[in-house]
Amino acid sequence: MKNAARITTSLLFCIFFVAMSAWAEEPKKGDKEGEKKDQKAVLEEITVIGAPDSNPVTPINTRYGTQYNLVTEEQIKQQNAYDFQSTLRNVPGVMFQSKNLMGSQTSHSLYIRGRGASHPSSDFAIQFDGVPRYGALFGQVLGDGIAISTIGGIEVFKSPQPSQFGSGYASVNVLPKYLKAEGQEVLLDFSGGSYATFSQSLSGGVKKGAFDSYVSQSWASTDGHQDHSRAQQQNYYANTGYQINKEWNIRFLANYVSSQTLASMPDTTPTATNGVSWPGAERYDTETFLTTLTLNHQYEKFSGYLKAYGNDTDFDLLQELTNGKRYAGGTEGLWSRQEISLYGIRAKEKLLFWPGGEILVGADMDMTELKNTQRTYSGLAVAGINGGRAERVWDFPETKLFSPYVAISQMAGRSEGFHIIPSAGFRYFKHNEFQDKSAVQAGLVMGYDHTDLNINYSRGVTYPSPVAVMNMVVTGSPVSNPSQYWEKIKPEVVDHYEVGLTHTWPKIATLGATAFYDKGKDRFQAYMFGPIPTQFNDPIGEYEIRGLELTGTATPVKNLECFAGATWLKAEATGNDGIERDHLPYTPGFQFQAGVNWKFLDHFRFFMDMQHLRDLYQGTTRRSGTFNYSQLTRKDKLDDITLFNARLSYRFDYRPLRLSDSEIFLAVNNIFNHDYEYAKGYSMPGTTVFAGFSMKLW
Repeated sequence: MKNAARITTSLLFCIFFVAMSAWAEEPKKGDKEGEKKDQKAVLEEITVIGAPDSNPVTPINTRYGTQYNLVTEEQIKQQNAYDFQSTLRNVPGVMFQSKNLMGSQTSHSLYIRGRGASHPSSDFAIQFDGVPRYGALFGQVLGDGIAISTIGGIEVFKSPQPSQFGSGYASVNVLPKYLKAEGQEVLLDFSGGSYATFSQSLSGGVKKGAFDSYVSQSWASTDGHQDHSRAQQQNYYANTGYQINKEWNIRFLANYVSSQTLASMPDTTPTATNGVSWPGAERYDTETFLTTLTLNHQYEKFSGYLKAYGNDTDFDLLQELTNGKRYAGGTEGLWSRQEISLYGIRAKEKLLFWPGGEILVGADMDMTELKNTQRTYSGLAVAGINGGRAERVWDFPETKLFSPYVAISQMAGRSEGFHIIPSAGFRYFKHNEFQDKSAVQAGLVMGYDHTDLNINYSRGVTYPSPVAVMNMVVTGSPVSNPSQYWEKIKPEVVDHYEVGLTHTWPKIATLGATAFYDKGKDRFQAYMFGPIPTQFNDPIGEYEIRGLELTGTATPVKNLECFAGATWLKAEATGNDGIERDHLPYTPGFQFQAGVNWKFLDHFRFFMDMQHLRDLYQGTTRRSGTFNYSQLTRKDKLDDITLFNARLSYRFDYRPLRLSDSEIFLAVNNIFNHDYEYAKGYSMPGTTVFAGFSMKLW
């Protein structure tokens, strides 16, 4: 366990320090008001038009004609989420798949508006504190490497936005947790339930004068809902800041996570390929350590940051023993390790040089070092496995992606009255291995008071990871001069068009409608096996995704909020064979999320939500061997999924023990015991019940 002893000792010491400091002084009056103001300031870093809504179904409009969704820490608690993917279950147009009660798996597992099923190379990146944190070799989400107790919020960008992120169709950014208001707290959480599921976290923070620190330790585990489906995760986290002077502050974040997720064999044995049955790795071990160092500044006319980061991840895929037999057609089975090192520097500046005007300028420098090792358990060569080798090693080239960007917008009028905001942006991509590319965006916001019309065009650029040249860097590669091929590979591009209309009745209701159209081309191919491709980008094929999202919230009476979001998707794709496919994997024809959040009798809170998916097909959009899209048939079609979940909590304060905003709760997932699966042969849990408590000491 890499540096585990040192990390554990230091972080536990920090937790002890914060716990003792929490009793040092009484909180000052107005702390809660200050916290609300600080939270608003943080959210407005993206330059929001109006105050952000607190519900994840409601899109937040920016002055660049774009939108994003925000999932808050409070919503994650109400959803009783035990892993990263499930925190996003109420964001319209977003879905995830799993084979487990808790945890994740390799390959694709998160989907945004019909994108994310490509393998290898994901259509979007997961970020933590604004820097990459995902499986950069094959493009996996690796949600096992993100602990719930470290999340202060999640931003979901569901379309290309060159002024906010670089390579990828979409982006999910985790906002790290830390104290924003003067004071201190210690938070202890315990919960447990069905299938020996258990979760515990101990967190604490102090903010006093120029110094603030927040640390967290957590453990989660489950035996799983069937044989060989257990999961576990341990986490240690620290986030410390220092206000150098009125304008400048510095922050340091460190996070170590170790997890393990098992998946049972499918109900039916998969069809053998080349004499080998490969149902997917049946055990996934993730060990990741992330650090960021950020220098922030804020003046009246300009503000921004300079951020350095490093992220080391080891991801193991293993075939396990079940009933005395190894998987993979009775062979000795495989073990594969991906060693992922991500590091770089990011900078961003917001300039306010004239009334109503804003300029964003910045640059990202992202580098990767990647390696993959695969061997048989026995250490012996086995026919049909690894080409008859006992071990194969892929030592990928180091990549560097430099992407400077600029965006400008100008508001005419007043946000509380009539206003119009035209904008434009540009990002350039300079890659050391693959072809360079550029992306543009243009937006227009027109509105009056609480009504806004957003019109946006943007180009998304998706770079392949080095896995695109996988068979050129493997042990015993047949390619003598692989670099001659790398420069031929272009990134995939998608042109995105979007129109959104939103209206808010303050403290009463919100309504929103967003229509979008995506057209993609230059689909790239990964050389993973077979003959060397004559072309690495599809010169003919393309795909189109049309969608409509309707969202709304309502507060019919005080302390009762209702929300709903509906998404319709229509996808079509054509390969270089000229054959059109009208279904893409994990692109539901219709998706619906809804819920209620009710505070009653002063101390009680009731939360209930539901998710519905229809016309959903399993599968993978493979980028290896061909440009053509696999035909999805009725055997790939999943049954409709409808899930209901609820959580009832009692919140209380108890001043003699200095308890504030503490609670006990009872949660039930899949209330109606719906039989469903995200992949054929992997049944998901029926009704599950959880209970727990949290104590917050101030």
